[in-house]
Amino acid sequence: MTRDREDILIEQAASAFRERNASGRIQPSPAWWDLAPADRDALFKVQLESRIIESALHPRGFSATIQAVLARIM
Repeated sequence: MTRDREDILIEQAASAFRERNASGRIQPSPAWWDLAPADRDALFKVQLESRIIESALHPRGFSATIQAVLARIM
């Protein structure tokens, strides 16, 4: 796999959006399954950085993950 392809998969998997199955269970990003273990470590770092940036941009300091959870329970 090329580095560009791996970078694309990391960006796809870094999103806070997750599909749900028929029973409502959250599913891992399909891109995650295509990543090598070292790329999954890189993904983790990207996710942490993304959540920090999202929180800094939100008026109440909420990440996209927090926003998604709140939208689901409200």
